[in-house]
Amino acid sequence: MRKYLAAYGIALQNVLQRRSSLIMDRVGGVAVLASLYYFWLALMNGHKGFFGYSRAQMISYVLAINVLRSFVLTGRGWELVGDISGGRISSYLVRPMSYGGYSLSLDLAQKTVYLGSAIIEIAIFSALVRARFYVPRHWAAWLGFAAATAMSSLLFFIMEFMVSALAFWTSESGGPLFCFELFIQFAAGAFFPLDVLPKAIRHILDLSPFPYLVFFPINIYLERARPGETLRVLAIQGAWLALMLFLASRLWRRGLRSYAAEGG
Repeated sequence: MRKYLAAYGIALQNVLQRRSSLIMDRVGGVAVLASLYYFWLALMNGHKGFFGYSRAQMISYVLAINVLRSFVLTGRGWELVGDISGGRISSYLVRPMSYGGYSLSLDLAQKTVYLGSAIIEIAIFSALVRARFYVPRHWAAWLGFAAATAMSSLLFFIMEFMVSALAFWTSESGGPLFCFELFIQFAAGAFFPLDVLPKAIRHILDLSPFPYLVFFPINIYLERARPGETLRVLAIQGAWLALMLFLASRLWRRGLRSYAAEGG
């Protein structure tokens, strides 16, 4: 455990030292936040609610998107692709640690910085535009939101890890990773609540793990999910986590065998 904590600490320093990259990423995040905020503000002009969301809930959904995009939908997928394609993965495999655990430590370091930045951005933005956001009234909503967010972050990490591992078999794995990141923004509800979609599409998405990354955690925060529904969401998230972890471990082992065969 100490080696992973050490990797986390070093990665945290590296993220903070790359100030230009961090600033550009956060400027992009603020631009998305402002665009979505004013888009939905204009769409709700003159209306007290929208698709079952009150005005405060919809504004809070947009603000919460910035938090979950920063903590959940960020990762090291492109670095893993580069490590495999460039052959640097070999130096990690001979070290006395799990590459998955090491990669998770680096991922958490990045998410820590991005989460802190997102909270500061929302505080400043809300003060400037005088946004009236929704605050949960019950502690269970806060606890459920925290648990759902933690699991959704792990779920995204594992799925991105799997897509990035395709680099073991093709040098063009950057394409699938780009499409995955683009699609997941839509399917997870990172641009708009999935309630606005036709029921048929919504039903299909509910059968996938994607809505459990952003849409359902935010609905728990907004107290649109009853306690029983919250427990159901957490249980399904746990099931998806177990399934994805199993598939990722098998994919990783096959990838290493393929990599060793080509290297040998």
